[in-house]
Amino acid sequence: MRSISHRIYRTSALISLVSLIVMFLGVTWVSEDLESTMLRMELTQEREFFMGDDFDPEQTILRETSGLTLAYIPNTKTHNTPQSFYQPSATPIIFEGLEPGFSGEVYQNDETYLISVQALQHGVLYLARNITHFEKREWLFRLALLIVILLVAAVTALLSIIEAKRIVKPLKSLSNEIEKLPVGANMPRLPKNWQDAELHSIARSFNLFVTQLEAYVKREKSLLNMASHEFRTPLAVISGAIDILETRGTLNAQDQATLARIRRATAEMQTNVNALLTLARKETVDTATAQTVSLPSLIHQTIDDLSVNFAVDSRLSFSAHKPVSVHADPALVQMLLRNLLQNALQHTSGRVYIELDENTLEIRDEGSGLPQEARVLLTSAGPARSPAAVTSGLGLYLVTLIAERLNWPLELAQEGKGTLIRLHINHH
Repeated sequence: MRSISHRIYRTSALISLVSLIVMFLGVTWVSEDLESTMLRMELTQEREFFMGDDFDPEQTILRETSGLTLAYIPNTKTHNTPQSFYQPSATPIIFEGLEPGFSGEVYQNDETYLISVQALQHGVLYLARNITHFEKREWLFRLALLIVILLVAAVTALLSIIEAKRIVKPLKSLSNEIEKLPVGANMPRLPKNWQDAELHSIARSFNLFVTQLEAYVKREKSLLNMASHEFRTPLAVISGAIDILETRGTLNAQDQATLARIRRATAEMQTNVNALLTLARKETVDTATAQTVSLPSLIHQTIDDLSVNFAVDSRLSFSAHKPVSVHADPALVQMLLRNLLQNALQHTSGRVYIELDENTLEIRDEGSGLPQEARVLLTSAGPARSPAAVTSGLGLYLVTLIAERLNWPLELAQEGKGTLIRLHINHH
């Protein structure tokens, strides 16, 4: 993922490079055009000077000065040819093969000439200016210009990096301020003393979002507090009614089996409601409820609780290599153990093995393995952890929430036929 500073640097460097290339081409074109114009004006002046008052159109003229060659060849009539056809006499080597009307550069003997061939009324005027020195100076000028452009490009790249870091620095500061905000019921707000208007607007919008989020959480908590009584009251009524039906002793075997199913469902619902309420009410770990508890004792107690509904004596096997104690909320730890063991016993028909070590707790079953949705739920985060994604039962979702609350990393290992869930115990 590219950073904003990289984008700024890349954009600045690209703009600078394009600008320098355009400048190089423009300066080169202007330089060549200026040189060509000056030389052509010089040739024009030489031609005008040559064709002065003492010009004899019948006389052949050949002049060579420093860098300038001038030749005038009068026309001569040939026999058996039309009156209008003229053939020039011998011309200097530099002008050989050039027809009247030619104007341009000619390269000969490692030298460059600017040549103009013009047909006059009585002959042909040849002008050649040696511009080799100008061409060399032009290449030196281009080289110097290229060096300057490279230096400017290097300085521009350096300044682009520095400027990109300077621009992004306030954004990083804002990001650090957001990361340092503690999550809780009353979150602090971001400071508003930002020099840039955009960052000030972002901080103000974030603070407004936090305020609305807190209002939403408080509203949900109030609803949860009221719902806790609404949940528990019907469950208590159901449990009491079951007790009354059992004490009457008027139920046959089939009715007693149905009533046992109702009691198991009620107990399970009561456990899940308590777990949800406990998790929802505690936004952070409550150190006041944390105690030093023995994990083997809690596991044995959980097994005893599950023995009412499952044949734990024939299906559960527990081994602890050494006594393990943790400092945590015993209610949360017991909820975690109950949901893990109950899920393994309820969804498999084979044996379930519990192995406790100093830093790990493993629960392994002999079932057919968890479905893909359950594996995603136990090992993923974000939307896959949302209640809307819980397609494998509420128990596994509670497991993920409680493990996160206790800071016990959960690891899922699929070993052929069966499932192995490993919890890394946090002793503090």
